[in-house]
Amino acid sequence: MQNSQIDNKIEGIYKNDIYCSVVMPVYNEEDSLKDLFSELLHEFASDHRGYEIIFVNDGSTDASLTIMQEFKAQFPEAVRIIALNKRKGQSFAMKQGFDASKGEVIVSLDSDLQNNPADISKLLRKLNEGYDCVCGWRKLRRDTFLKSFLSKTGNWFQRLFTGLKVHDLSCTLRVYKRQCINQVNLKSEGLHRFIPLDLYLKGFKIGEVITEHRDRRHGISKYNHKRVFKVMKDFFQIIQNKAKNG
Repeated sequence: MQNSQIDNKIEGIYKNDIYCSVVMPVYNEEDSLKDLFSELLHEFASDHRGYEIIFVNDGSTDASLTIMQEFKAQFPEAVRIIALNKRKGQSFAMKQGFDASKGEVIVSLDSDLQNNPADISKLLRKLNEGYDCVCGWRKLRRDTFLKSFLSKTGNWFQRLFTGLKVHDLSCTLRVYKRQCINQVNLKSEGLHRFIPLDLYLKGFKIGEVITEHRDRRHGISKYNHKRVFKVMKDFFQIIQNKAKNG
């Protein structure tokens, strides 16, 4: 689809209320953003409901913010930018995007192109089956052995201890209904990984859909295996808080 066609599409839909908000924290992803934005525009091009794309610049030190501003200049009705002066972390950045969003449903998405925006429509269809939150399941992971092993081990523990039958708790590609996103706990860094668990423990219905996980095309992963100890601490803190609060 040519940009002129996308321009016409955007001009028409924003006479309506926003149905879907896409929230993406961005930290030094200058090489990924143009392809990602193009894929997002094409994903929503056949949807006649209003949408917005919210970029949260998490203190990037490369050209990421400049590129996002170019998107905003080209599509002012569709693009919103939240610019943080310094890096605050993915959880904080995601919370800023959630708080600013206007959609009936909210999509969270990484900005490194490993998640495929074409999967968003699958998650939205699943949401309409009566779920409050639907998670992506990166069944075929394109990560290092260590990262994949630690993730699968952590997911096995959460299923064992909580009963939440989700295979990929830390996949950022998720969709949420407005009524549950307002109750998400993101008070400290790292808690974005546990949003589905937090919602499940509060009584919301959680689903999942198998999604594509692509090789990282640009840059390097921000993952550090030392995070595993922080992740474990956060997990058991959530369980403990739930036990205290009944």
